[in-house]
Amino acid sequence: MIDPLFARAELAIEESQILREQRKSLTDQRDEQLAELRQSVRNSASARIEIKAHRDNRK
Repeated sequence: MIDPLFARAELAIEESQILREQRKSLTDQRDEQLAELRQSVRNSASARIEIKAHRDNRK
């Protein structure tokens, strides 16, 4: 027979592992979204610079 305290400890360890895996997954997802956001900001800035250059060339 497994000691109830030992069984609870095993369950807590398993749940902790699951939580660590979920946290890593969410952190990776956040990092990907942040990289995409940064790329969008760079693209937007680049587009604004090009638009300004075209307007300046028309003057």
